[in-house]
Amino acid sequence: MEIRVFAQVEKVLRSESREIKQDLQDILEKLENGLNLGMPHVKSLSSISPGLCEIRIKDRYGGFRVIYYLKKDEAIYLIHAFRKKTQKLAKKEIETILKRLKEIGK
Repeated sequence: MEIRVFAQVEKVLRSESREIKQDLQDILEKLENGLNLGMPHVKSLSSISPGLCEIRIKDRYGGFRVIYYLKKDEAIYLIHAFRKKTQKLAKKEIETILKRLKEIGK
């Protein structure tokens, strides 16, 4: 399955640690090969929208999240990436996610 990355996500990833980039690459390879990952690596965000998940990565600076949408038989869309600073997903982050879902025709 193809992985499509929003430009804003690429920009965020460029400034992240090598550890984050490597862990993300490992997880994405597994997802591309059809592996169904669960916690602690991937968490469903179906309460926001069906098919929406977050990749959960940690490094020495704390938690990092990459939000993706799985469009069946088409692609995995990496739609948002950010440093996790609170327990709950911030309203601002949810608004960004919903806006980008609309952009891919979800």
